[in-house]
Amino acid sequence: AAGWTARSGKQAASRTVSATKGAAANVRSWRVDQIRRNVVTLALIGCLVATASVVGVFGGPDIRDQAIMAPDRSLVSPGSYSIFLWAPIYLGLIGYTVHQWLPSQQDSPRHRGLGWIVTAAMLLTLGLALSVQSSELALSLVLLGLLLGVLLLSLRWLNHWSAATRLEGTLVDTPLGLFLGWTGFTALTHTAAVLSEQSIDWLGAGGFVWALVGLGVLVIGGCVVCSTDRGRIAVALAIVWGLGFILIERLIGQPMSLPAAAVTALAGFLVLITAGSRRHRIDHSYRRALRARQTAALPPLDLAEDEDPWDDER
Repeated sequence: AAGWTARSGKQAASRTVSATKGAAANVRSWRVDQIRRNVVTLALIGCLVATASVVGVFGGPDIRDQAIMAPDRSLVSPGSYSIFLWAPIYLGLIGYTVHQWLPSQQDSPRHRGLGWIVTAAMLLTLGLALSVQSSELALSLVLLGLLLGVLLLSLRWLNHWSAATRLEGTLVDTPLGLFLGWTGFTALTHTAAVLSEQSIDWLGAGGFVWALVGLGVLVIGGCVVCSTDRGRIAVALAIVWGLGFILIERLIGQPMSLPAAAVTALAGFLVLITAGSRRHRIDHSYRRALRARQTAALPPLDLAEDEDPWDDER
């Protein structure tokens, strides 16, 4: 009996050790890239569900009915239809999530860092929407600042790891560019709306002066961002989209302001022309370099072997 007990104890210990080694082997076999892709997918699903919730799809309060979202809250508050830019942004994020699951992108160093940044951006967007819906204005400003910083970090990563194909640029760079441009624009409009809601007017400068300051900061920041890589056209388009709705509201809405409308139109023009100029310069430089390589590949001309047609007559 004692021998049988000893053998049973050894067998049990052996099975325990084997199970522990097997579990450790499974843990070591987990791939960080696989975890990252799953986390990005779950964050996207959660962000989509939460967005549907805050716009009242499930019967709750609609974020668009919040007083802070009204187009007459400040001189830089856009029309209510500007929020529909979120539709192409979310479609682009879906495309990005699908793209990172492609077998060719499984071990992509570009996605290894970018995936976690995009996940953080989506979670911050979720928190921002919920804070605005619950009228937590101070928290919303903090989350908006963090979101803008995270998306600027994504831009740095995109500039460091350029898109390898046109498809990758469409599914990765374009949606993140729209996301960044719209977040920068929202930082201006939401901050102005919160300050107006709290009746804060530093230095007594008035709403028009602070609208000029905000638009100036947006133009400078947008031009700097749009001057990176080949010219971030998507960033410029997102900013111009929002500025267009501000322009309409200042022309035919309340509060009406022709000076603010003129400055808004100028701001949109500057951002768009900066991105387009950068794209033109980079494409022109690329074409010149390509022609130079093609010319260098041609065989050299040997003028010494050319015969003078007048030699036979002489």
